[in-house]
Amino acid sequence: MVTTEDFKYALTILDSHSPGGFIKRDIKIDLNSNKIIAIAGARRTGKTYVMFQYINDLKERGVAKDNILYINFENERLIGLNAKDMDMLLVAHKELFNPDGKIYIFLDEIQVVENWDKWVRKIYDTGNYQIILTGSSSELLSSEIATSLAGRNLTYTIYPLSFSEYISAKGLKVDKLLKYSTDRGTILKAVRSFLEYGSFPEIAVLGDNTRKLEILSSYFDAIFFKDIVRRYRIREINELRIFLRILCSNYASYFSSVRVLNTFKSMGWNINRATILNFLEYSSNVFLVQKLEQYEKSTTRRLTLHKKVYTIDTGISRLFSDINMGRALENAVYLELLRKRNKDISYLKLKSGKEIDFVVGERTKEIIQVCYDVSDPDTRSREVSALLEGAKYFGLKAAKIITYVFEDEEIIEGIKIQYIPFWIWALNELK
Repeated sequence: MVTTEDFKYALTILDSHSPGGFIKRDIKIDLNSNKIIAIAGARRTGKTYVMFQYINDLKERGVAKDNILYINFENERLIGLNAKDMDMLLVAHKELFNPDGKIYIFLDEIQVVENWDKWVRKIYDTGNYQIILTGSSSELLSSEIATSLAGRNLTYTIYPLSFSEYISAKGLKVDKLLKYSTDRGTILKAVRSFLEYGSFPEIAVLGDNTRKLEILSSYFDAIFFKDIVRRYRIREINELRIFLRILCSNYASYFSSVRVLNTFKSMGWNINRATILNFLEYSSNVFLVQKLEQYEKSTTRRLTLHKKVYTIDTGISRLFSDINMGRALENAVYLELLRKRNKDISYLKLKSGKEIDFVVGERTKEIIQVCYDVSDPDTRSREVSALLEGAKYFGLKAAKIITYVFEDEEIIEGIKIQYIPFWIWALNELK
């Protein structure tokens, strides 16, 4: 049973071991809003350090340390906690500190507390607290908040580092003249590492590739056991492990439950299609993968069409298969778009059978192809012809092809085609 002393221990640990330096994230959270702030995302994407970032910001604004409460609910002393125990947190805080006025409460990994939403809603309604909480399940952003915190919350999703954040974490400096300098090789080396090992914050600052894979494996195990198996009470553990291996190896690709089912059957496993679809939903809920819908004006029809699946980080995929640089680049572009545009992204199947990788924007459309290497004339012709067809479909005068290194611009049939290297496109200051 959790006691007040357990809470005091958890609070004292943070106060006596203040976090050191962290990677500053490109996210703007409105702490002045009269709303509950929900921060969600996969494990180890940096949700806790976003909290630390804003704790430091509060201190710089003159908020007293005693008015800032942080607690991590994955602390071993708090296992088995439920909502009825949570008032002891406030009691413990007032025993240890002397808060005066508004209190900022940072609740880390809140999803492990049973019925957490009822307690959060109760103290929010008093008007005495600004509440910032994190969780490693997308249900924190959807069903749970929709039913319990509706109208009371602002929600933010944290992903692994963007390329801009990744460059900063590695201490690299970029300016507009870099692409003309021999130092460009340093950036291209960073791009390759970004694609091959992903961009979880801890991975970004490591130089040892073997160590990177060891850490990525520990991340996967935590997502597998804590976020999926435990949360959804999975009994088919071996089947789930095989499914995730298939899923993470086939990033930036169409998802077909029938194809996955056939793969299981070929291996001698007895599994049904409903279980496979449930596994996909759970994987999406805990942010291991993201699903991209096909562009279609009809919302109903859009839901019935094939979806493409992208992994939250290509480093996770490397645990199960060699990295395909073309698909890794497409995956990286999608995540960069997702960070900036959120839901206004889809792919387009053209009448000719060709495909546009990304259609971006709700009213004003932008179309983007991703091609690692356009040096082969047939490859370049295929990508350009798809863009020309897509541009005519939407009535556009310009389109982009994001590449690894190739940069150029041409006008074909009155449509400007811009070839732009990923690193230039991804760094905001060079767009």
